[in-house]
Amino acid sequence: MAELAEPLSWQLVEFLRDRVKLIRTSAGFRTDIGSGLIVVDDDEVSEDQSEPATVISVQQLSRSGGGSAQASSDAAITIEFEVPRGSGRENPRLLVHRARHDLIRALTLNAKMLPIGVTAFELLTTQMATLEDDAGSSAVVAQITARAGLTETFEPVPNPNP
Repeated sequence: MAELAEPLSWQLVEFLRDRVKLIRTSAGFRTDIGSGLIVVDDDEVSEDQSEPATVISVQQLSRSGGGSAQASSDAAITIEFEVPRGSGRENPRLLVHRARHDLIRALTLNAKMLPIGVTAFELLTTQMATLEDDAGSSAVVAQITARAGLTETFEPVPNPNP
């Protein structure tokens, strides 16, 4: 039996991670966040994380059409860059602004570059904030929201009782 490809929504997350990895000053960007921590799954970050990190997550998938063998969905994606206060970073707000600029530049792309089945990708909004958790830790954050169109083809499930 052939190995199944990961769902298109996960392929999109991996594609975005690979785009973020391109963000390096040696490639003409303002920051080196591409060589830092890029989190796409919960096991990649420890509880006491104190370094800046980029988090990529699909927040919602909404079916927008299709038939029995093919489905179209809209994916709501969040790309967040966070600098914990006390990380020893000088000017964390400036770093967050630079990272936001770099992320928008790296994620503004031609539709032909998208994985097969991803029909559209657009950046929507950015929020800049200072977050504080229950333990009193705080961080400066740039959160970018995006939308992607996905069209997946499904293999029919064989009838167990022919």
